[in-house]
Amino acid sequence: MDDMDRRGVWAFTVSRLEIILSVKRDALRTTISRHAKGGLIQRVSRNVYVNPRAMSIPAEPLLALASFLRPFDFCYLSLESVLSDAGWISQIPFRYTMMTTGRSFTFDTPYGILEMTHTQSKVPPQTDFDSRRSIHVASPEQAYRDLKRVRRNLDLVDIHEHAEAS
Repeated sequence: MDDMDRRGVWAFTVSRLEIILSVKRDALRTTISRHAKGGLIQRVSRNVYVNPRAMSIPAEPLLALASFLRPFDFCYLSLESVLSDAGWISQIPFRYTMMTTGRSFTFDTPYGILEMTHTQSKVPPQTDFDSRRSIHVASPEQAYRDLKRVRRNLDLVDIHEHAEAS
C-alpha cells in the first residue's frame, strides 16, 4: 500500500489490483476482506477501495472518486453543486451532484454522498475541466439547464438575477 501511495495511487478497484499484483481474484478477495476488516484499506463502494493512510489522497476525495465509481462513463459536476458555488442557490448542498452518461445512482461513501443523474448528452458545450479538482464542471448556465431538463426543484434558484440562463 505504501509503495502504491508513493506513486500517487490512493484509490483502486479490485480489477486494477488483480492486474498490479498478478493474483487470482479469489485469493485477492480474501486478502482485500482481511485488509478491510483490519482497517488497512477502506471500502468505498462495490469493488472500490481507498488506502485511508495514503498521503496522496486529494483535497476533495469525493470528487476524485467519481472516475473510480464510473470508470467508463463521462461525468461532470452540475446541478445544485454548481449553482450553489456560483451563488445562484443560497443553500449549500449536503452532497455533490453530478451528471453522468451512465445510470443514475447515489453513492454513500465514507467521504460523503455523490449523486449522479443520467444525461443523454455526451459533453455539453458549457463545461470546463477544473484541474484543481480534476473533474469537468458545468457553467452555472449549463447547470441550470441540466436542473430544468431532469425536472429538479427550481424554487431555490434566484432566477431574477440570472434570467439569461433560462
